[in-house]
Amino acid sequence: MGEANNLEYLEKTSPQALIDVLNSDLEQTANHYNSFCQLINDRLAIHNSLHYNHSPIDPDFNRRTRLDLIKNIRDLNQAFNKLASLLNQSPFRKVDKGRIIPYDFTAWIDVGIKLTKEQINDYIKQVENVLKELFDFKIKYRLND
Repeated sequence: MGEANNLEYLEKTSPQALIDVLNSDLEQTANHYNSFCQLINDRLAIHNSLHYNHSPIDPDFNRRTRLDLIKNIRDLNQAFNKLASLLNQSPFRKVDKGRIIPYDFTAWIDVGIKLTKEQINDYIKQVENVLKELFDFKIKYRLND
């Protein structure tokens, strides 16, 4: 996580492309998230056992695929919420003009009947924004991994 995070976006609308992009992005996000949690534990003494495991999405594009997708989105959102809560309770809270601004690391998509390329890319952008906030936090507190 030594540089800004650039996730892959969905270029074409195909089931296999969707699965490939999301599996790649979720794996990369898991690595960044876990690295960040370990870093704040080691360097800032914000003790935590936070960890996000990406479960690969079934490539057969069936019912299992949808369940895997829902599980990954839910698990990542819960992981982001736990991290935001931890940072909001730490001495490293975000402050603007003397007011505490709570961290909010929300990334969510409603897995409805049909997912569009735009919906997927919007979700990826939300995840990328959270990773950028984590990167900015590292810069602000001079953390290098």
